[in-house]
Amino acid sequence: MTGTEPWRTLWEEYEEPGNRRAVADACAGIRSITEYDSPEPTDTIALAIAGAEATEGLRDALESDWALYTPQQAAVVASALFAQLNATTVVFESLRRLIQHAEARRETAFTTEADDRLTHVAAAVTFTRGFAPGVVGALNACPDLARLPTDAHETLAAVAALLGPAAKVTENHGPDEHSEDDSGFGCGGEIRFEHRGDSSWDLVRERDGEMLEDGSTSYTERNELEVTDSTAHPLHLLTLIRAKLDETS
Repeated sequence: MTGTEPWRTLWEEYEEPGNRRAVADACAGIRSITEYDSPEPTDTIALAIAGAEATEGLRDALESDWALYTPQQAAVVASALFAQLNATTVVFESLRRLIQHAEARRETAFTTEADDRLTHVAAAVTFTRGFAPGVVGALNACPDLARLPTDAHETLAAVAALLGPAAKVTENHGPDEHSEDDSGFGCGGEIRFEHRGDSSWDLVRERDGEMLEDGSTSYTERNELEVTDSTAHPLHLLTLIRAKLDETS
């Protein structure tokens, strides 16, 4: 195997949407430890616990039908998981080495049973890791038929079409004149979805509220959606909107 095989590199090459920093935020604490060459025991344990929490969090995240949108995203996740297995093999071997060093200092007695178990588990992980090229390659080769939006404007248009007559669309720009940046206002347009006359859902662009005669501002009840990617799957957004409607019915 070479270091250029997709199963090894897909997770490293992943680029998250421009309006998100999920990867950087999630890894910030880990990188603050790994940037040093000589971690202390508390740092080493913290890294192990962070890895365990991340994997358990991923397990829970994948319970959602909308955890991933495309087979290629699934391939990125599989690539990252196999990278963990690849590192885990070395980790178990490193544990053996550390205990051997402690034994050489006469600070412990490394039993044959403990040594054998670490050796066997490292071999088992290595065996599982061997399936990496086939799994990642097969996922990455699957056709992507989702036809996801490429910008916030397309997201608005797709969600509006799914909502039908209940949605009131305000584009705030002329045909083909939309643009977007990282300010959080998408393309400048919005969808207002009225419900029971006393609340509204505003997608992508925040509303400024209504100016009253006394100079104060009146804001409608806000129901925020969990998706912050401006090119989220329209059906994902529709699912969240329906869930909000059920909550407030």
